[in-house]
Amino acid sequence: MSIIKCPECGHQISDKAPTCPNCGVEIADKVTRCPECGEVFFKDDAVCPNCHRPLSQQTARPSETTVAPKAAPLAAPQVPATPSPKSQTTANPPAPAKKKSGGWVALLISFIIALLVCGICFYMYKNAQDRKELQEYEFAVKSEDPLILQSYLDTYKDAPQEHLDAVAAHLQQIKQNDLDWQNAYVSNSKSMLLDYLSKHPDSPHKAMAAQKIDSLDWAQASSLNTIEAYQAYLAEHQDGDHYNEAEENMKALKVKEVSAEERSMIGQLFRRFFVSINERNETGLVSCVADELTLLDKEQATQGDVVQMMEKMYKEDVSNLIWRLNKDYNISKREIGDNRYEYSVSFTANKEEQHTDAANNSNSQYRINAKVNPNGRISELKMSKIVE
Repeated sequence: MSIIKCPECGHQISDKAPTCPNCGVEIADKVTRCPECGEVFFKDDAVCPNCHRPLSQQTARPSETTVAPKAAPLAAPQVPATPSPKSQTTANPPAPAKKKSGGWVALLISFIIALLVCGICFYMYKNAQDRKELQEYEFAVKSEDPLILQSYLDTYKDAPQEHLDAVAAHLQQIKQNDLDWQNAYVSNSKSMLLDYLSKHPDSPHKAMAAQKIDSLDWAQASSLNTIEAYQAYLAEHQDGDHYNEAEENMKALKVKEVSAEERSMIGQLFRRFFVSINERNETGLVSCVADELTLLDKEQATQGDVVQMMEKMYKEDVSNLIWRLNKDYNISKREIGDNRYEYSVSFTANKEEQHTDAANNSNSQYRINAKVNPNGRISELKMSKIVE
C-alpha cells in the first residue's frame, strides 16, 4: 500500500482506499501511474493528463498496475520507447478533430445569438431614446424658460430637424420678448410699458409691468399732491399697491381744502371789519375780532386796542378814510381740533385818505396777513404798506 494524490481533488489518500474520503470518487482498481512521468490518473483516460502518453503504450507491470511509490521513477528512470506508426495511428482516434469542428459550430451559433441580442437591445434602446426625445421636445415647446430650450438643443443634436427648428424659433422669440421687456422696464416710461403689454398680452412679465405702471402713477400723484391727482390714481388702480395711501392723502387734502362757503365767510368778515373802520363803527369793528388777538406788532392785544388802532388812523386833518379790498384772497386752513379749523388769510387792500386840505389827499396799498379762529373772528392782524 502507498500514499497517492487523488486524481480528482489532489487529496492525500491510500491507493487501496475504495473511495476518496474528500471528494468521494472511486480509487481502488480505478487508477494507474504513468511510467513516463509518474503521474497518477484514472484508467478510463486515454492518455496521461501530464505528459499525454497514450495509455495503450504503457507496459502493464505489477508494480504500476496498482500504483508504485513515487521514489521508484527517480531511482531508475526509464527511457520511453518510440511508438511505431501503427501504434500511434491506433492510439490517436479522430475524436479530437470532431470535437474541434463541433466547437466552431458552437462558436458560430453563439456569435449569431450575441448579434441578435445586441440588435434587440439596440432596437429597444433606440426606441426608448426616441420616446424620451419626443417627451423632451413636447415639454420644451411649451416652456417659457430659455434654459430648458437651450438644454434640449444641446442634448438632442440628432433629433428630427423639424423639432430642432421649432425649439430654436421658440427660443429666439423668448429672447426677443425678454429684450423688449428689458427695454420697457429700464425706460421708466408708462407709455412704453403699455406698448409692451399690448404686444405681449401673455407675457410672464405682465404682473411686473402692471406693478411698474402702478409705481410710476403713484410717484406722479404724490409729486402733484392734489385731490385731482389722487382721484386719477384711484380711478386707474383700484387694486393698486398705494390705493389706501392715496385715499388717506386725498382726505387730508380735502380737510385742508377751503370750500366756497368758507371763502364767502372769510370775505364777509374782512369786508365788515374795514367797512366798520370806514364808518368809524366801534361796535361793528369789535364784533369782527377775538377777545384776545395779535394786532400789528402787539401780542395779547384786546378789542380796545383794535378801537385805538382805528382812532389813530383818523388824524386831525383826516376827514374820511375809504378802505377798498381787492378780494385777491389766498386762504389755507389747518385742523386744530375735531372739525375745528384755523384759517390763514393773505390779501391786498387800498386806503384812500381824504384830508380837510384836499392837497394832502393820498392813496396807498397794503398787504394784509391775518388769521381767523374756528369761531369766525380775527385772531391775528398785520398790515404792511406796499411801496411802489
